[in-house]
Amino acid sequence: MGNTVFRARPKPFFAESFWGYVLRFADKNGIPVLSLLNSVRIWGTKYIQRADLSLLDVSPRSIIDTESFSRLAGLTVEELLHTTFHPLLTRFGVNEEIRRSRFMSGLLLDKYRFCPQCLKETKHYRLLWKMSLVTSCVEHNVYLVEHCPACKKQIKFKDIEFLDVCPYCGFLLTKNQTRAIVGDELEQQHWTYEALYRLLEPGGSLIDSHDVAMRLLYLLCGRQLHFNRKLAEEKVASVLPTLLQHARGSLSQKRTLHLSFLLNSLYRNQVSMNEFLQVGVPGSFAVSVRKGVVRRLEQLSCLAPWCDGHQSPGTLVKTGTTLKRRKSGKTLFYYLACTECGCEYAINEDGQLEERTYFIEGYQALTGTNTSLNGMKGLARSIGFTEEKTRRCLAYFCTRVELDQWSESLVVDSSLLERVFAAVCHGTTWKTIQQWDCWDSYQQFLVYRFHPQVMRALIGLKRPRPWKRSDGIVKREKVREVLDEFMKNDRDITIAAVCNTVGVCAETIRNWGDNDLIAEAKKFQWEQRTQRRKDEIYQKIENYLSQNLTTILTSGSLYNIIETSRTVLWRIAPEITAYIHERMVEHNRNIKEMTE
Repeated sequence: MGNTVFRARPKPFFAESFWGYVLRFADKNGIPVLSLLNSVRIWGTKYIQRADLSLLDVSPRSIIDTESFSRLAGLTVEELLHTTFHPLLTRFGVNEEIRRSRFMSGLLLDKYRFCPQCLKETKHYRLLWKMSLVTSCVEHNVYLVEHCPACKKQIKFKDIEFLDVCPYCGFLLTKNQTRAIVGDELEQQHWTYEALYRLLEPGGSLIDSHDVAMRLLYLLCGRQLHFNRKLAEEKVASVLPTLLQHARGSLSQKRTLHLSFLLNSLYRNQVSMNEFLQVGVPGSFAVSVRKGVVRRLEQLSCLAPWCDGHQSPGTLVKTGTTLKRRKSGKTLFYYLACTECGCEYAINEDGQLEERTYFIEGYQALTGTNTSLNGMKGLARSIGFTEEKTRRCLAYFCTRVELDQWSESLVVDSSLLERVFAAVCHGTTWKTIQQWDCWDSYQQFLVYRFHPQVMRALIGLKRPRPWKRSDGIVKREKVREVLDEFMKNDRDITIAAVCNTVGVCAETIRNWGDNDLIAEAKKFQWEQRTQRRKDEIYQKIENYLSQNLTTILTSGSLYNIIETSRTVLWRIAPEITAYIHERMVEHNRNIKEMTE
């Protein structure tokens, strides 16, 4: 049939399914659809069955020679592929069979759904009717019909002979009664149609999984120049870590975001598909995503109005504390300190920078206080501080800011300052320093205690110190021993399990720098288990075939023996499904030759 010239060569309708077009083409020329397809099947492959028809809209090149069919239909190969999901799949770079199945897993249905009014007006099948996300016809604003109204059966694609006739009872499907769709669901369906039509347009530029995630994050953060984790968490909640992994390219295995996740995220945030496809992500945003959360320091600045670092990012440094929960139930993250003025901060639950010291509050109170007050008690009562906090604030500002009559005239002795500085750097306690005989008063001690040079030394002491080499080696070896034990006993390797065995928390393991060890061991364990499983399957295949040397076998019986469905096995080990097919063909051919 390859050289046959068909008189009827219908053109595909806009957004028509290739499967539906093949049915129309066969019907117009009066030949069975399987005869048509098998005449252009890929040479050397098995004969096409009705169960294979659903592949026409996803990967037609896997079952037919599209160039041969294009000559029969008088169309170019590109015109044929435009009636399939090929433009959408290639736009997102998912040409490989396994990645393609994951990208649209669960979205393509094997049941026949249709709009009776559309079939009555123009008898062709719309490609989008095959997708679970599409539940209605937006031309007539009605739900798609999923059952024959006469026999009440759900119609399978493989059983369809004519697009408008029920294959089970012969009822004319264009007589179906439809239900109108209204409200928010109708709005969402119109948005979904528009988005999918845009993705099915030919000639779109490639957007890989990394770029998809980066564009999503940029749009979810309101097109800000830097990544805003709090805003992103409000939009995508628990899936943010996975989205960040895709954007940073830090996945251990090559994967792609699911199409439904992309569509749902865009719709919930009222972003059109056209806007998503055309948006450009600024370099500053991409850099901030790749650097991660801790790099928020580059965006934060000191809040103290007298500080040289005020509104100038770069002076805040992270101290040794990552998280603390106070008795009040309040949680503070990422403890920070300013190297210029010594003010200490943390990020609160709302993602805002919050002062942990009281100098900014004291500054605002002291600069607005009545100058007629006399004495420390009167001043403390006026600003709402304790006397101790008031003394400390006055000592702090003594070497920084002039506070009218509240500023004391005190000359700092450089040699005494050096002595205090050296003592602090060597870990001497403040109680010991306070007991030195050199102090004329408690207030003089406080002035040196809160001197900028001394406070910078304290910040340096608070910052996390690297592990000593010998100490780090011991800890790393301890984690290695635990991982070796897990591998030996085939126990699931997870960070939680390793932490429980070592007796530390996940944060400690991270500080030790051993997360990479756990990740490598986990990957190696998965590879070993997968290989063992594959070896077992290969052995079962050979055992089953050797036990049935004179029996014609079906692939279904073999999959029952290995206790794995073909779909599942194809996703995790496509080479084994190909091996099963080859061995079954060879086995049955040998038996037929022996009996002839």
